[in-house]
Amino acid sequence: MLNTLMALAVLTTPVSVATPQPSLPWSSCPVANAPELQCADLSVALSPESDRTITLKVARLPATGAKKGSVLVNFGGPQGYQIASLGSRTQIFDKIRTSMDVVTWDPRGYPGLSGAVLQCDWGFVRTPAFPADQAGFGQLAAANKARGDKCRTTDPELFDHMDAASDARDADAIREALGEDKMNFLGLSYGGTIAQSYARLFPQRVRTMYLDGAGNHSPRDWDRELDSIARDNERFMDRFFAWAPAGTEKRWRALIAKADREPIPAPKADARYDGTQLRSLAFLKLRPGPTRWGDVVAAITAAEAGDASGFALSSRQPYPGLPGGGVKECLDFPRPAGQRDVARTVKRLRAIAPHTGAAFPLAWHLPLTCAGWPTRVTNPPTPMPRTLPPLLGAGTWQDYGSTRRVVEQIPGSRTIEHDGPGHNLFGAMANPCVIDLVSKYVTERRLPSRGTTCP
Repeated sequence: MLNTLMALAVLTTPVSVATPQPSLPWSSCPVANAPELQCADLSVALSPESDRTITLKVARLPATGAKKGSVLVNFGGPQGYQIASLGSRTQIFDKIRTSMDVVTWDPRGYPGLSGAVLQCDWGFVRTPAFPADQAGFGQLAAANKARGDKCRTTDPELFDHMDAASDARDADAIREALGEDKMNFLGLSYGGTIAQSYARLFPQRVRTMYLDGAGNHSPRDWDRELDSIARDNERFMDRFFAWAPAGTEKRWRALIAKADREPIPAPKADARYDGTQLRSLAFLKLRPGPTRWGDVVAAITAAEAGDASGFALSSRQPYPGLPGGGVKECLDFPRPAGQRDVARTVKRLRAIAPHTGAAFPLAWHLPLTCAGWPTRVTNPPTPMPRTLPPLLGAGTWQDYGSTRRVVEQIPGSRTIEHDGPGHNLFGAMANPCVIDLVSKYVTERRLPSRGTTCP
């Protein structure tokens, strides 16, 4: 039930008045169906230690009323084409634009409109199986290094500075070019990792910061954060079991145990699934919500009879994996030192969450595809300074827990919970309730009351 019109916490700090804006060469953007969008080129330092510069393409939706500031947005991914994303969803910013420009940029390295692009394979990377021994881990690390080296050779200096902290420095260069003393930052999905990096590097420059469906890149203990994610996933599965026919939970555990002993064929997808793969695929099929949950019950029944084809997401990519090559993620998140580290983590997470285990990206995909990466982790998870102004966060069944764990670090912060499935409430889902609350927060620094929910 909506709990937002009852009481609003008003923060007394006024909207910052922008200093005179330097002349960015704004002109029309080469983006279809977005005539209001304006673009400009901005030269930024490749790194704090380098004299080299790269060119970013920056875009803005101009304020429709008297301009009092600007808001930066990153829609997540991580990916390029942020400008195209802004152009395709201008209406969600209508309330913010009454007093602010909305600004984004195509990030360094990725395909898009910015000048510096790595010539890499940005396609789908299949998640490997957990290695059985150190020799298997070594082979995995060598394959990852070869894949990373192939990309890195196109521009080693840029490749080494693709972490979210480098994006955060680019964001601050944009703030300076806009003539803003402080910035408002909307970090959606992986954009929340960039926002957290910005908060750590430039806490004095944050006016407001909104995180939506964000992973927690700011814990004090990474293993404890993985444990928390596992518990979040298990609660989601519990919703499914409460909905499903009696006995489904017991059948599911028997099925994944069987698949762990001997992978189950999926002939329609030309695949065979072990227990970890079934955990991952089932969770992905459940994410859209109860309208799809019957498909998973049917897939369990068929797999019990020896055909796991119902778990395949597509015939072209039947196995779990992620697109994008991991160029940014491998610099932002911890990696295992060896097979024993991997095995200990898997054992712990399966004890915590027997239905889902370690079959989620931060515990499975990234550790196994980033081990051996040719560049070290340059932007590891680190707590944010408590001196930040109060933040606002929002999340769904899948991601409210991780977003809350970020936001609650900062005194006075608030969260908005959506009691349902989905991801990225403000951007992809365009939830009207969330849009209204975020707009008030960004433009007026008005936070909703504690315990606020949005339908």
